[in-house]
Amino acid sequence: MVRIVPFTVAAMLFASSVAICTRNGLTQMLTHVKRHPNYTQTEFWDYWYTQHAPKVAPLASYFNISRYQQVRIGGLVLPTEAGATEPASDVPVEFDGVAMFLYRSPDDLAAMISHPYYTEVVLPDEGVFIDKSAFGGGQVASFVGAHFEVVDDKKDVWIGNDADREKYQQLFDSYN
Repeated sequence: MVRIVPFTVAAMLFASSVAICTRNGLTQMLTHVKRHPNYTQTEFWDYWYTQHAPKVAPLASYFNISRYQQVRIGGLVLPTEAGATEPASDVPVEFDGVAMFLYRSPDDLAAMISHPYYTEVVLPDEGVFIDKSAFGGGQVASFVGAHFEVVDDKKDVWIGNDADREKYQQLFDSYN
């Protein structure tokens, strides 16, 4: 979980509420997180998963968050507020991981981050391993959008044109 500043909350909820309805009705938020400068990337990943995740899990479950995932990846990204259509700058910033939240309603996410457990337990813990001085309070880029499933649990769940599905399945089968 990452610190969400008031502007980010408003933008995130707006983006969530205008997302096109999906096959499963879920919205995905991807947040690029920057580690605290006192941590190596490996230390950041370890703390994030072993210390922070167990603090977030009961809260996310309680508020019907369908999925909370942590992706261990680093790189550069243009700083972007949740819901923004343009980056805040054209100068890339470093990130050290991606937090992924899948949820049905923006209200669930809003309730989660306004709950006293979040503000008293989760939020202070974020300051331990996240660079709060970075853009977005350490959330250097956040993107919110409609979630479309194509493959789920090794099964094709794409709901497009059946003729296209069959055509490409046959083409694929011809390679095997």
